[in-house]
Amino acid sequence: MDTVIYYLIGIPFIAGLVCLILPCKWKNLIWAVTFDVCLVLFGYFLYCFDGRPVLTGNLFVWDGLTNVTLFGISFFGLMISLYSFNLTGDFLNRYYGLLLLTVAAGIGVAVSNNLLLMAVFWGILAITLYLMINLGGPEAAYPAKKTLIMAGGSDSFLILGIAIVWMLTGVLNITDMHIEIDRTLAAFGFLCFVVAAFTKAGAMPFHSWIPEIAEKAPVSVMAFLPASIDKLLGIYLLARICLNIFSYHETMWFLLRLAGSLTIVCAVFMALIQHNMKKLLAYHAVSQVGYMVLGIVSANPVGIAGGLFHMMNHAIYKCCLFLGAGSVEDRARTTDLDNLGGLAGVMPITFFSFLFASFAISGIPPFNGFFSKWMIYQGLVEAGKSGEPSWILWIVMALIGSGLTLASFMKIIHAVFLGQKSSGIKEKNIKEVHWTMFVPTLVLSLLCLCFGLFYFQVPVVKFLMPIMRIDGIEHLLNLELPLFLIIVGIILGLIVYPLLVPKKKRIAPAFIGGETQEENMRVSGTEFYNAIKDMRFLKTMYIAAEKKFTDLYEVMKSIVSYFTEGFRILHTGILGTYLTWILFGMLVFLYIFIKW
Repeated sequence: MDTVIYYLIGIPFIAGLVCLILPCKWKNLIWAVTFDVCLVLFGYFLYCFDGRPVLTGNLFVWDGLTNVTLFGISFFGLMISLYSFNLTGDFLNRYYGLLLLTVAAGIGVAVSNNLLLMAVFWGILAITLYLMINLGGPEAAYPAKKTLIMAGGSDSFLILGIAIVWMLTGVLNITDMHIEIDRTLAAFGFLCFVVAAFTKAGAMPFHSWIPEIAEKAPVSVMAFLPASIDKLLGIYLLARICLNIFSYHETMWFLLRLAGSLTIVCAVFMALIQHNMKKLLAYHAVSQVGYMVLGIVSANPVGIAGGLFHMMNHAIYKCCLFLGAGSVEDRARTTDLDNLGGLAGVMPITFFSFLFASFAISGIPPFNGFFSKWMIYQGLVEAGKSGEPSWILWIVMALIGSGLTLASFMKIIHAVFLGQKSSGIKEKNIKEVHWTMFVPTLVLSLLCLCFGLFYFQVPVVKFLMPIMRIDGIEHLLNLELPLFLIIVGIILGLIVYPLLVPKKKRIAPAFIGGETQEENMRVSGTEFYNAIKDMRFLKTMYIAAEKKFTDLYEVMKSIVSYFTEGFRILHTGILGTYLTWILFGMLVFLYIFIKW
């Protein structure tokens, strides 16, 4: 079986190197190689779902969690390669080559049982992420550098955590360790792993690289890496940490729940005020990580299953949303919400795909996001029954996040697809994108619906039960009552509404801002939520965000710059000064040696 894994990693790796070598003029061949490799991988991982034995070795592990992650990597690689068929530019060999290298490294992370081997593959992923962001041109250079430094920092914490784990256990295989957090060193090792997982998944406060690259990186790169692969692998790492490496610890798990809930609320408040489509989606990519964290650290089967289910769902609908934004940008040449509008009529497939994905991320039934969030809520309730006192707080913050998510997507749907067209849109002859671009978004949006309608038959039975290794989890998924109440409410609304609407309607002129609306007047809707920036309890947060006080990278850069300036003062270029410092250092070391 190890041989099969070598092939699964080696084939996309070698194919990626070949694509890098081939000249750009052979773009059709390069695309065909990329698409065929992703298709073969997807077909194999799909085949492996039935009857896949658990593989455990010194280097590799293949269990239910690995299976789900591998399936996701290959599926999204296939969707992105199809979406990129009409991509143009002189970087296509690098784009497709890096895409395949990313797939290979992602597979390596998912199947690694040895922690050092996993760290190596994570390092490769950091490099490919940096290089793919740089494909956005000169403006993407700074966000790419920022991402590389933060990814490198997370890898440093990962290696430090590995070193601590090895000191505590003497082993490096994930399946051979289960550490009790009963001393300071174990707690510090756990936090090192958590920092690495949070940075890679994009949870607060290690999230700033995702909104930073949203506007500059190619949309397909955003859909493939921060929205899909990085989320899958980051949460995969967190799941390994909490389920395999470390045992439950009340204080540490409380801190993770707090971080998860703050990620949900703070990120969605930042999304509300964005005027750029891609940046708004980037903040929602951060916000949704909080739900996954809450589910995994709920410390009960239904909550953990919900967190992993939400990991899958997020990758699906967030990839769909970013690809939809890419389709809009391809036709309108902008993602500025103030300069769009009325695209539903000319891009109907993109509109309905984006609408389905928006419903899914907002947690509206019968889409998949509702069911995974409901499982997370039920997991938190089960945690409360087990004595977790703050479970109500986590649920309230998660519900607030869902409500504000719906509000922000009402904003983006209206600004982009509904309402009147902006003057710039009116001047362009916009039509639906090529079928290779709308087919992936359509497939992903239909998955949002299918994973909702058949949530138990497919995601729970096929994906989640093999991971949790528990039978009878269905009794914990009590969704019949809420679904029944929702359906009854909709039916009653449809019956009551016609009865309450008056037969005679009074037609009066519409007033906006005290002025009569003219026929050519356009209301974008993007300014509506700006009022929240002036709310007393939110104003401070927004000011801090604008000044980058909440950006961990910028804060650390300022601290480093401060000390650098201090050392620069000491660097006088005068030989006598250097000799004085050398003599002082020698005396200090001599004193320490004598005392020791």
